[in-house]
Amino acid sequence: MKRPPRIAAQMFLLGHLGIGLGLAWLLSTRSSVRIDFRLVLLGSILPDLIDKPLAFVLSLEGRLWAHTFLFLFTILALSLVPSWRGLRLIGFGVTTHLLLDQIWIRPDIVLYPAYGWTFPAAFFNVDIWFEALLHDPLIQAGEIVGLAVMVGFAWECGIRSWAALRGFVFHGRLPRLGRRQLRQA
Repeated sequence: MKRPPRIAAQMFLLGHLGIGLGLAWLLSTRSSVRIDFRLVLLGSILPDLIDKPLAFVLSLEGRLWAHTFLFLFTILALSLVPSWRGLRLIGFGVTTHLLLDQIWIRPDIVLYPAYGWTFPAAFFNVDIWFEALLHDPLIQAGEIVGLAVMVGFAWECGIRSWAALRGFVFHGRLPRLGRRQLRQA
């Protein structure tokens, strides 16, 4: 009997959070619109927050419904409702997540349900996650860049204490504007 392929709960948190945040931060310097970076951060890990627990429980591969264009376009369509405009920032984060996951190499997932209504079966194996983290230079680089961007963002925006971090997490407050934004003010 053929065994289903092994999967890992490959959620490389720092890479997804930092690179998604960095792209939003870069774009925010070119716009006068205030961005709630917390929504971008949520969106950048949302597909894994939804799919990884489901994959574990259902013994499926770790990329399921939240890694599809159907999920992304639903979020973006809902963001057209005026009271739900914040969903566009979550959609931006989901987009960065899909790009970092190189989801285009799995058309059966990203174009769901075009290739059928089922997802590949697999069993959970955390060893694959550690193997990738310790030996894949692309993943290591992503984690390092993600961490560096988050540290740079915190430093530039004045998040240098636990109180400032709490203010950002719970209320979206940035203690001070970045240098570029101060020059424009």
